[in-house]
Amino acid sequence: MKKGILFSILLALALVVSACGGNSAAKTPQEKFVQTMKNATNVPDQSTYTTSFAVTDIDVASADSSAQTMGILKDIKLSMTTSTDKTAKKSETKLNLTSTNNLLPVSINLDFLLDSKTGNVFIPLKTIVQPDASLLSYLDQSTGGMWSQINTEYPDLKNKYLSTEELTSSLTGKSEAKTAANTKEMEAASKDLNKKTTKLIDSYFSGLEKDRFKEADDGTLTITLTNADLANMMNQVAKMMDDEKVKADFKVIVESQGSEAVTDFDTTYTEMQSSIKDAAKSLKDNKDTSIHIKVSVKPGKDNSFDAITLKTKIDDKSDANAEQSISFTVKTKAEKFVPIADFPTKDQLISSEELNKIITEVTMKMYGGMDLTGTGY
Repeated sequence: MKKGILFSILLALALVVSACGGNSAAKTPQEKFVQTMKNATNVPDQSTYTTSFAVTDIDVASADSSAQTMGILKDIKLSMTTSTDKTAKKSETKLNLTSTNNLLPVSINLDFLLDSKTGNVFIPLKTIVQPDASLLSYLDQSTGGMWSQINTEYPDLKNKYLSTEELTSSLTGKSEAKTAANTKEMEAASKDLNKKTTKLIDSYFSGLEKDRFKEADDGTLTITLTNADLANMMNQVAKMMDDEKVKADFKVIVESQGSEAVTDFDTTYTEMQSSIKDAAKSLKDNKDTSIHIKVSVKPGKDNSFDAITLKTKIDDKSDANAEQSISFTVKTKAEKFVPIADFPTKDQLISSEELNKIITEVTMKMYGGMDLTGTGY
């Protein structure tokens, strides 16, 4: 069931990426569905999308050792709002993870500012040093009350930002700053890969039986995918990877993450392609696990895209005496553009030296007079 869950999430992300604006020529539900997916790729220069993920149902035998942990998942909600300004070459992502489970009652908020020109990400430290009260209570329990003292002893920290460029330099001792040429290559590769992925998804849905597509009164268009459908799509993805241009695009994107991202790209790429083929075969041959994904797309006004929702259910009947199932929903919705925060000034950035000093001081206070010889502190 774990593989089924993983692939379903990956598929959801792939569909969201390809659908993240019908056409008078689109008349049948299938044509309208495909057209809406095409319209979705016409992302305006300024855009905001909210993606949410939630487990809606879990059925696991109470005797299963993972039952309690799996139960927590149902009480966890994840949402992510991303605003992008293509002209300004910047984006901002606000992530929220909330758990209402009594065993883990927390709310986590994180903010990420991306400079598309350099690939540098800025993380405001305010939500880390001044978290939600429920999370602060949990962190204080884990650190002997030290977390609350961080904001008191380092009052300026909440106004600082952590730079991934600075963090990478601190961890590796190397500067991996991207040049304008590097960024252009990555943008071109991403655009080309997205174009090919969109074409694949367009061709895939256009090739399915027309009567499988339904249209609701509010204009929402749906189709339910099964194991065989997912296996066929995976095989098409593996076939697309035979294209040398696709491989080259992947290589540019991977290498843009840093020289240490992949030591042997060719081997890794081949293994990934083989894994997709193997997973497709396993999915098609597996009679014990069934996957159903209801894909719903809603057109917006004036040939635009409003939302895409994927409702997934996975049933595992490998043990006749302990059948298991899990259902979850992923939804992406277009929103009114939310302005992006300004990048931090040089004075607002915390250096790796400052951060390491604070971490060391806090750690020493947490462990008091304990012998830390050999721990690195």
